[in-house]
Amino acid sequence: MSKIRLFLQQATEVVGGEKEGLLILTDAYQERQLVVPCEGRLLEEFKSRLDKHQYHLGLIDILLDVIDNQASLSLSLLVTNVDKGSYRAVLNNNDTQKQISIGGVEAVLLNKASNDKIPLYIDEALFLRQSTKFNMKADGVALPVNALPVSMLKKTLGKAVATENYELASQLRDELKRRKEKGNRKADDVGE
Repeated sequence: MSKIRLFLQQATEVVGGEKEGLLILTDAYQERQLVVPCEGRLLEEFKSRLDKHQYHLGLIDILLDVIDNQASLSLSLLVTNVDKGSYRAVLNNNDTQKQISIGGVEAVLLNKASNDKIPLYIDEALFLRQSTKFNMKADGVALPVNALPVSMLKKTLGKAVATENYELASQLRDELKRRKEKGNRKADDVGE
């Protein structure tokens, strides 16, 4: 499997969103970007970590310090897929090949809190499917509907209908319907 290294560039609030934000990650050459939705509490954590003038000594920093100074662990993070509007990742122990499944936002936070000592990667095929061209000066960002949480999908659907953007509304409705059907299929599989 081929993979691409990711770097956090920005954490920004969604305009008009309540406690919602976006994390902008790019490849090493800053040619393409991956946009990851993030809820407000974690968004504030990212913003403070991107501010070079703020000092951090939270639980995550203490644990990473223990790992760095007390153990000879070689760790990496890999974003593997998108499920129900959330990126999923694994934390890899590179020596034992043991993996722990974690959320994509949490993987980005571990990467940032470790000051990139725990590198963050993404499966190349997933990156090419989910990413868009990166423009540092862009006023907005594009992101695939499959990366939006249900709450954002519903809000955006309401706005699309209100502004009579029926093409977008149709795409959003279809994504909501697809997720509901997928959830029903999983429930049926469990019941068998």
